[in-house]
Amino acid sequence: MRIEQLLGKFGLKGINYEPSTGGRGLLSVEEQIASVGICWQESPAGWLLLFVEVCNDSAAYSQLHTIMKAEANRHLANMRGSYPDQALDALAATAIHEAATLTGRVCPECNGAGKVKTASRHMRKCAACKEGRIPWNNETRFARFAQELPVTFGRFNRYKPALEHLVDWLTMGRTAALLAIEGRLEKEREEARKVA
Repeated sequence: MRIEQLLGKFGLKGINYEPSTGGRGLLSVEEQIASVGICWQESPAGWLLLFVEVCNDSAAYSQLHTIMKAEANRHLANMRGSYPDQALDALAATAIHEAATLTGRVCPECNGAGKVKTASRHMRKCAACKEGRIPWNNETRFARFAQELPVTFGRFNRYKPALEHLVDWLTMGRTAALLAIEGRLEKEREEARKVA
């Protein structure tokens, strides 16, 4: 099953509130809502990241951005010196973007193909990326961060540990949400076997 179908199944928009016309369904509406609530508890930020990553859900992005700003503020409380509110926005946006595209950003020069045409119309390997993706490193993180908060690279390095923490925290939440989906699907398969 594709991840889009899984998220459609667990997303609140994917719950079917109409009565089943083709026989008895396995779960009632109340049971479906309860299963979403049980799975959501595992990692709300991970679920929101999956909705952002797979469904491109703007409401989930704004909720996740708020959660990430609070986590960034908590992490930066130990940092010496001051930081503006825009730094929290930049950290949240960069962490979400990186966690949603762990394999790297799609290369704008080859559009993800990994190959470009030369002036003499020969296909060559794209020099700007690795197999169509630009992997995350300090420079690409800085470029994304600077879109939100234009600072020097030296100042960005002060925010880098917080950014790495946020990305790790968010990817662990994403993994927990995926494991919750898999566990719930396995329970439903067992119930289907019992009924059949």
